Amino acid sequence: MKVRKTKDIQKVLVKKGFVPDPEIDHHHFYCLMIDGKKQAIKTYFSHGKKEYDKSLMGLIKNQLKFKESEKAEAFFDCPMSKEQYVEMLIENGEIKK
Repeated sequence: MKVRKTKDIQKVLVKKGFVPDPEIDHHHFYCLMIDGKKQAIKTYFSHGKKEYDKSLMGLIKNQLKFKESEKAEAFFDCPMSKEQYVEMLIENGEIKK
């Protein structure tokens, strides 16, 4: 996984259906929402981190339930749509339709 700016990662998450969770304030939590329902897929960011290195991007990849780095890169580079991401989660048994 390549190094990415925190604000860029967060923009992609919001674009793909994640919403900030205001109930948690010691980290920036993002939860996936589908049809108005909060899903178990979530990730978080520490305050003050401006960039996420390869190691931290690997953790986010796992939190977002990607099995392959190539798919995670496609998600963050935007060729993968929200619909394609949700379909991947369904196929992998991470969420139910």
